[in-house]
Amino acid sequence: MKSLELRSKFFDYFVKHGHEKVASSSLIPAGDPTILFANAGMNQFKDVFLGNEKRSYKRAVSIQKCVRAGGKHNDLENVGFTQRHLTFFEMMGNFSFGDYFKKEAIQFAWDFLTKEIGLDSNELYVTVHHSDQESYDIWHEIMGIPKSKIFKLGESNFWQMGDVGPCGPCTEIFVDRGPSVGCGSKDCSPDCGCDRFLEVWNNVFMQFSRQADGTDVLLKQTGVDTGMGLERLALVVQKKQSVFETDAFATIFAKIEQLTGHSYQNDSDDIRAAFNVLGDHIRSSTFLISDGCAPCNEGRGYVLRKIIRRAALFAQKLTDENIFPQLALVLIDDMKSVYPELESNKDRIASVLTLEIERFSDNLIRGKRILQEHMSAHASTKSITGDYAFMLYDTYGFPLEVTKLIALEHDFIVDETGFEKSMEAQRQRSGKKMKDTSGNAAVLDLSVKTEFTGYQSLSETSKVVALIVGDLSVQTVTQGTECWVAAEKSPFYVACGGQVNDQGLVIIASKQTPLLDLKKMGEAILVKIIAPEKINVCDTITMSVVERARLHTMKNHTATHLLQAALQNILGNGIKQAGSIVTPEYLRFDYTHHKPLTLDEIKAVEDLVNQKIWENIPVVIQQTTYKEATSRGVTAFFGDKYNLENVRAISISDFSAELCGGTHVRATGDIGLFKITEEIALAAGQRRMVAVTGYGALQQFQQDFSLVKKLCQDFKTKPQQLFTTVEELSNKIKEQQKEIAVFKSAAIKNQIPAWLQNVEMIGDLAFAIIDAKGYGIDEMRTIAQELQKQKPGLYVLLSVQDGKSSFVAMVDKKFADRVVFADLKPWLAKEFGMQGGGNNLALQGGGPVIDISQFAKKLTGWLQ
Repeated sequence: MKSLELRSKFFDYFVKHGHEKVASSSLIPAGDPTILFANAGMNQFKDVFLGNEKRSYKRAVSIQKCVRAGGKHNDLENVGFTQRHLTFFEMMGNFSFGDYFKKEAIQFAWDFLTKEIGLDSNELYVTVHHSDQESYDIWHEIMGIPKSKIFKLGESNFWQMGDVGPCGPCTEIFVDRGPSVGCGSKDCSPDCGCDRFLEVWNNVFMQFSRQADGTDVLLKQTGVDTGMGLERLALVVQKKQSVFETDAFATIFAKIEQLTGHSYQNDSDDIRAAFNVLGDHIRSSTFLISDGCAPCNEGRGYVLRKIIRRAALFAQKLTDENIFPQLALVLIDDMKSVYPELESNKDRIASVLTLEIERFSDNLIRGKRILQEHMSAHASTKSITGDYAFMLYDTYGFPLEVTKLIALEHDFIVDETGFEKSMEAQRQRSGKKMKDTSGNAAVLDLSVKTEFTGYQSLSETSKVVALIVGDLSVQTVTQGTECWVAAEKSPFYVACGGQVNDQGLVIIASKQTPLLDLKKMGEAILVKIIAPEKINVCDTITMSVVERARLHTMKNHTATHLLQAALQNILGNGIKQAGSIVTPEYLRFDYTHHKPLTLDEIKAVEDLVNQKIWENIPVVIQQTTYKEATSRGVTAFFGDKYNLENVRAISISDFSAELCGGTHVRATGDIGLFKITEEIALAAGQRRMVAVTGYGALQQFQQDFSLVKKLCQDFKTKPQQLFTTVEELSNKIKEQQKEIAVFKSAAIKNQIPAWLQNVEMIGDLAFAIIDAKGYGIDEMRTIAQELQKQKPGLYVLLSVQDGKSSFVAMVDKKFADRVVFADLKPWLAKEFGMQGGGNNLALQGGGPVIDISQFAKKLTGWLQ
């Protein structure tokens, strides 16, 4: 039975039993900072389980695309070496929200596996949580499962989505694959952990909500969350030894064999592991890129980069060619009937994979050589320090997992704690501290609600329903105290969907105070102010939005919708929003695209947006359901959280239709004018556009006109000839720079003998610190190379000018074991704040202004 047939049988069975068929959500969690990626079928139903959201159905069935490669659930390092672990998999799930519970869920599970799929009940075993006697009794007394086949287990049978959120005990069904599989022990059971007993079904009974302090609070209503991996079920039904032998991987592996000449079945275990890793990681990276993720050095993008680069390391065992894009296209063709978004994003997927592998391939070769040299030098300790592992990450883009993988092949261990300390030190230096996702500490009664009236009015007088000082809810706030105020009604828009907070004023007892901040807590809108008078709960306050700021924000927000539609119209439907910021001053739009826009394309986008503005099209706002809106083509964005029963659709004729909770103009003509000011790359496959509208666009045109006019006056030319004039001057400057470079090169050669006079010997090591003021990095590198030709050793050149320092350090290879640049680099950062990169023979970088004599003294001491 093929995977597609298993998929259909699963949906048909549960739809027949009253379950609503729900599409897979994006791998990028919607408004949930507690998890990196969708890692279970219940993710999109989290708020339903918590009682914070209502749906039109109480039973649901879905097959959710999942990635477990970061955070609490992380299978990355296991992939390739076990029969069942995957970073990407499809989770089959049936769900109950306050409807059926343990008895019915257990019955559904057993009947589907034994009657619909035809598994032999004699081969099935059951586990329950040791505290869940009710499930134990259902299995034994109602389902007739012998006690000898029911096992009470501990924490492995208690499931939670993340560190916080819904959780509960679970009961699992295992298939006994026979004594020839796994550990071989006669006492083997589902508690063993070997491959003999394979878990195929997990019923989680949602009863609690895990709090940030680790305590469990009873949910208002119980629920059922089922998880069953489609690939694992295929393994059992197709009677295979591992998930990689199922039809889910067949076409990918056939393509790998065609491209590399290797055979999955006939080659060595190392080669099969490479097939497994490459097959799995192509699936996870392809789906992540399709959902808008892009490789980078932070957060989700860093995990994607780790997956791709780990795959690249294994791919080198099979071929020197970059076969990733071809494998992705095979997968897309295989899965596009189930996930059509893969087809619409295939160009970007191929482009991102190509760019990422190309960027990493050179560094991979150099980094592996340097790491292997380091391991040879430290063969006695069999360890790699955290600082060194971080240097490989920082300089060569080696994720820690890649370093660990290479180290494992040589029986080395890596100091992961030291690596994390170095990583955190870099975050502190760059200001990129870890975000606090624990939520608000303040306690606010969940019954406190604020009605947002800002769509209709910019001013509201209302009664105070809550006051918060610090993290405490209070009844009274004294004059001059900073506090948060919640009222029954509010005109203030709280930052959401890219649109920033409103600006405004609050009037209390005829005294006015500026709005400092806004935030939502539950369904309450909290207004931060410094109390101009004593405030009590039940007092009346007046809130006013700054009209000019709101008006310009509305113009920019509606223009963002026009921009999204224009980009799709000109560049294709593969364009997807990857984030946005809408302020009164400008709009910023991040989108998925695999190459820079040409000037003609930027102009075409601008022209199309302005055309729609000048058509003065009415902006139609409609409240509807998510299902109805998306069925008629209204765009919903990954990462956005929607109330499925009540969404707000913004339509601009047949040109643009999006779900959006933001504020908008009445008609496109209100925007006035649109001008793109910037278009840049953010990451592979992800770009950013910045634009201004209305008065801001007019100012931009006036500024550009004045600049052109001034340049024409200075260069004594006409506007239409300005480009040619500037180009001619630029070419002259380049020629002069070449001449200067020749003179400098000659000057360097003439100066070499004088610099060599400064060389001192430390043992047999020639060493000199040279004041290279006036020289750039490239020139300092040339000087160091010339000195090495004359007298091999260690040369450090320092140039202090224009309020900063630059350095180049170069050592001859025969002294590289004595002068270890992997140790010098962190020492320079610690002692002088100098940051840089390079390899074991050359370092270069810069930092703050330093005293060269002090630098020379300390560096000489470090060497000795």
